[in-house]
Amino acid sequence: MHELIAQELYLALEYAKSIDEDSGKRMMIQLEIDQPLFFQTIFNTFSSIIAERHQDMAHLFMDLSFEVLCVYRKVFGSTPKFSDDPTWMERQAGLLDKELKPLIEGRHISEKRSQQIKADFFKPKDGEIMQTGLVQFLNESVDDFVSYNACDAATIELTKTMLFVVVRLFNNLYSKPTLQ
Repeated sequence: MHELIAQELYLALEYAKSIDEDSGKRMMIQLEIDQPLFFQTIFNTFSSIIAERHQDMAHLFMDLSFEVLCVYRKVFGSTPKFSDDPTWMERQAGLLDKELKPLIEGRHISEKRSQQIKADFFKPKDGEIMQTGLVQFLNESVDDFVSYNACDAATIELTKTMLFVVVRLFNNLYSKPTLQ
């Protein structure tokens, strides 16, 4: 696993945009077979949280999450299988809960502390490879979407955070042999 360089990311995103509907469906089915909890978390749980606020933003989130899937498959190969480590997603959920809980409960703390918690959340963890270019592309895609569709700032921030989490989860999934 490595950080995607600009040309590599560009080619992978071009690949994602070139996939026809049938191939895309097969990729999604294969992801659901290979990583059922991972699939459910991203495409059902995360998207439904966003859909409660803005349905069109939830559709964009799912489209962008699919593009992330395509990028990882193009560059890093097939998705690791659930059967290889059936408790992986549960461990990820525990880690995310620990990191996201302070962000969610942020309304009970000072603005300064809230900003520090957010900065810590987005900071790379020990040994973590950040996909800065991919996250930037995703954020720009959200910004482009909201330039044509009315959406409140909280939903925009939520969507960008969820997309960051999707990238982090894919990073962890593809580099899982190094995880504890």
